[in-house]
Amino acid sequence: MRDSCPTNWRAGINFNQIRITLMIKTIITFKDHVSHSAIYTIKIALLLTLAALCILPAYARGELLTDVETEALMLNKQERYSEAVSTAKESVKIAKDTFGADHPRLAKAMSVLGLIYFSQGKYSEAETVYLQALKIDENALVKDHPDLATDLDNLALLYQAQGRYAECIPLYKRVLEIREKAFGNNKPIVITSRNRLGSLYYSQGMYEEAVPLFKQTLAIKEKTSEPDLDSIVSTLNLLALSYHAQGKYDKVEPLLKRALAITEKKHGQLHPEYATSLNNLAGLYKAQDKYTKSLQLYKRALDIRERTLGQDHPDVARSLSSMGALYFSKGKFVEAERLYKRALSISERALKPGHPDMATLLNNLVVLYNTQGNRAKAKHYHNRLMNTWDSALKPESNTSPATRRTTQKEKPYTGRVYASKFSRSFHRRNCVELTGKEEEIIDFKSREHAMRDGAIPCKTCKP
Repeated sequence: MRDSCPTNWRAGINFNQIRITLMIKTIITFKDHVSHSAIYTIKIALLLTLAALCILPAYARGELLTDVETEALMLNKQERYSEAVSTAKESVKIAKDTFGADHPRLAKAMSVLGLIYFSQGKYSEAETVYLQALKIDENALVKDHPDLATDLDNLALLYQAQGRYAECIPLYKRVLEIREKAFGNNKPIVITSRNRLGSLYYSQGMYEEAVPLFKQTLAIKEKTSEPDLDSIVSTLNLLALSYHAQGKYDKVEPLLKRALAITEKKHGQLHPEYATSLNNLAGLYKAQDKYTKSLQLYKRALDIRERTLGQDHPDVARSLSSMGALYFSKGKFVEAERLYKRALSISERALKPGHPDMATLLNNLVVLYNTQGNRAKAKHYHNRLMNTWDSALKPESNTSPATRRTTQKEKPYTGRVYASKFSRSFHRRNCVELTGKEEEIIDFKSREHAMRDGAIPCKTCKP
């Protein structure tokens, strides 16, 4: 509330203060005996009363406003979406009435509303309030204020979710610059920002840009007095994947072996994380045509996952899919088909219809049957693949089904289909090679997925 309250309102303050004190004591006394929603309703009424009477100090107004925002986020987490939006809008109104239309506290309330919109897939609404929050903070704060980094980070995450990578990258770079200046290089929030930028570079095939960020993060994590071993393993894997995508296998193996050793030290061998490290190393050996080594590690990873996660876990399906791809690359189609189908059966039970893993398996079966000359089965799984992406894609995405099917309409079906999620066993060197063959229909959900899984882009594809 602004400090310009009418003086004639203050005559009844003593009575109202007593009434409000009783309300607060009621909340404290009976908070364990009445519903959470009832207490929340009293809090809202209390906040509005206090705002109207102009008797609450600024710090207390902020704390009560935070309670309203927390309630909005809780409602959203409980999937009570319309209530969450209404509550967040109420917090924006309270912030505006209390602090004014140009105050950073209003920007914070708007950011909470934007986060709720974002989590519900309402990207246009989220962008509108995020931009409003950014404008307020740009006018109210110094140019390198950490709150500006938060606003920019929110926008970057939104744009990344929409596939607007060219807009996203400069925002992440600015966020990292502000946070490094404000907090130094070693704070967790700075490491998170560096990883986000590096991961985005990686997903866009900009591996040379990603590598130094991952290396810097790794060096910082290793120097901490009590290093987080799981976090170090994660960064080792990201760095290894970046080198792998560039074909620098001599740099990949030491990183993956080190990740494997750290995982064993932290979790032991009979653990899902150890299986993941084995799987990563097996993928490298497969890319190097070291099939015997690769198969041995894939089998070990599968055994660990079955014993620790159960027969029907999605990670078991991923192990089966990896082994199937290895058998396919060796021309052992019967074994590949058996593993692919078992993996698909598990995934159908464990995953939602639009999950990328489903698309990968369906695509693998399309390629398998086409290679065998079984066009009928290839067509069947191709149709299922199309339905899978239709389930996964959202109307607001710039990779909507209408856009995605353009190439398919221009050319007749030939049974040679590649989904957006390319298996590494069907690695292609660049986009030109991928699209240069008349008999191939290239079906991208997004360039991000294709690049991440081995379809390395040409330079013109970079944002």
